[in-house]
Amino acid sequence: MAPTTIYLASPLGFSPENSPYRERVKERLKELGCTVFDPWEQGQFAGEIAAASSLESYGERVAAFRRIAGGIGRCNEAGIRGSDLLLAVLDGAEVDSGTASEVGFASALGKPCYGLRTDLRECGDFVGIPVNLQVLHFIEGSGGALFRSIGEISFDPPRGAGNP
Repeated sequence: MAPTTIYLASPLGFSPENSPYRERVKERLKELGCTVFDPWEQGQFAGEIAAASSLESYGERVAAFRRIAGGIGRCNEAGIRGSDLLLAVLDGAEVDSGTASEVGFASALGKPCYGLRTDLRECGDFVGIPVNLQVLHFIEGSGGALFRSIGEISFDPPRGAGNP
């Protein structure tokens, strides 16, 4: 049985060109019966960002963005705390630092963490390790798994070892 709410950690909101990929991931999660908390859909900050961007004073602009960043961080923290598990999109030449932070935080809270890496390149520390070894450790150590395609995503317990 799939968990109720999944926090979708990813850098996919930084470019609108990534939206179709992010939507495909969310469609798969919804097929599994999950509710998705997507931090990129938390639109309450858009107006504040636009207003801060137009500030002429550098100091005021920096202070405004610092307040906004704190609000976004608190929103994402609440999203992770309120989710049953985390799924991190780990594509790219290196794992996004914010996504890696979210994996570490969720793992420390005892939440199962899963990763999705469809990128064919390895960015791990050793041959055969597809992502940073610490990120992989937190994913596997939390009871999660690394998926290599959207279609592989599943949160059912593995068969065997006492599971029918």
